[in-house]
Amino acid sequence: MALAERLIPPCLWGIPRNFLDGAVMKLTKEQKQELIDKLTSPWGRVSLLCDGHKVDLVVKLCKGMRYRVATYVDGRWEGKWVSGKEAYPEQKFLNKQVRPACPKKDKAAMEKAVGKRYFKKMCAEEPYWTKTITLYDISWASGRTAINHLCKVCDSIQIAPEEATA
Repeated sequence: MALAERLIPPCLWGIPRNFLDGAVMKLTKEQKQELIDKLTSPWGRVSLLCDGHKVDLVVKLCKGMRYRVATYVDGRWEGKWVSGKEAYPEQKFLNKQVRPACPKKDKAAMEKAVGKRYFKKMCAEEPYWTKTITLYDISWASGRTAINHLCKVCDSIQIAPEEATA
């Protein structure tokens, strides 16, 4: 095995060299629609090569009879990617969700209890009332949202060859 082949992760073996060398590729409208159609059926699967990573989108059963599209980066996902406390390069492929730390109901009740003017001062002093929490979810509501997100955040994206997906 040559040195260059040892430096390439096993999940990228069999991928054309021009992609690994940094050639920028984008999906056409027809390719996007084909991928979205594959992800509309239950248990559908799509493999993409995005910025040097192999990204698998898999339709899985979530709750009851609801299906969601799960994202796997290089064939796996790790729990440490979900928390927004530390930055990981794999997070850009996931579904970013920013939520307030304090529920609206509690915020409204506190504002009513102390008054609007004092509540503004409180918000400036205590970050709990204005703080947000960032989470990265591996699942998407539909294949369309997952594909559109990947096309937006990735510089280079292409459909993985069949021999690389096995």
